[in-house]
Amino acid sequence: MPLMRERWPGINKTINRSASHCSSGQELLDELAEQDLHQAKASETSLYICVLKGLSSARFNNLIRYFLSLHHCLMPSTEQVNQLKLQLQANEDKTPAVKVGAYYLRRFKGAIYLTPDYKDVSSWQAEIDLFSCTSELALPDQLGELVFTHTTAKERSILKESSVKNDKTLTTLCLPKEGQQATIRFSHDNPKCLPTYRQHSRSVKKILQELTLAPWKRRRIAFLYYDNELVSALGYFVCQAYVPKNNQPSICVNWFK
Repeated sequence: MPLMRERWPGINKTINRSASHCSSGQELLDELAEQDLHQAKASETSLYICVLKGLSSARFNNLIRYFLSLHHCLMPSTEQVNQLKLQLQANEDKTPAVKVGAYYLRRFKGAIYLTPDYKDVSSWQAEIDLFSCTSELALPDQLGELVFTHTTAKERSILKESSVKNDKTLTTLCLPKEGQQATIRFSHDNPKCLPTYRQHSRSVKKILQELTLAPWKRRRIAFLYYDNELVSALGYFVCQAYVPKNNQPSICVNWFK
């Protein structure tokens, strides 16, 4: 700087003026991004693809960087933003993803979603003693905790009200038979099953597609098994054979996410 000031005595003023112009320019870019975000926002963590496709390259890049900054993400490289724009042109049945720092921008249906870089939990499983009055199980990769509680018919309705108030996902089902082992897994071999809300059996994959769950969410569903029989996709459905009847003893599963 001393050498530069010797050569150009007014350089400090020039630099300050340029910095001020850059700051003003950034404010305008942020205002434009806010307007575009208002149109494109599908949820706090997703954007409508149809709106993104209607933006110029400059406005698309500006919006994506602004959107990521709101979630304190590492700014993407030019190549990553270009790759994202290219992936929006993929066929509707594709679900491409672009990694940005510790996050992913994933396409599903008509939107792109910002998600963490989830760990693979497909091989994780744990046994749980459901014959105890209350049992707890911590799930991997910050998926929360499952709490299993024995209930009567009257208690089931009380617990259901409590789960709504406390942002919990509750599932009610029959206890296993004596000698059956209960396990929680995040994988399945695509068996046919009959959820309570369906009239006919269908494969698990097809049922999850019916629920319009994004692929990364399907891989993070906790499945409850009695021995090797699928009992429930916790938070989504219970197989009809395991729904408690009348005053039959049952267990409530609360998923604290």
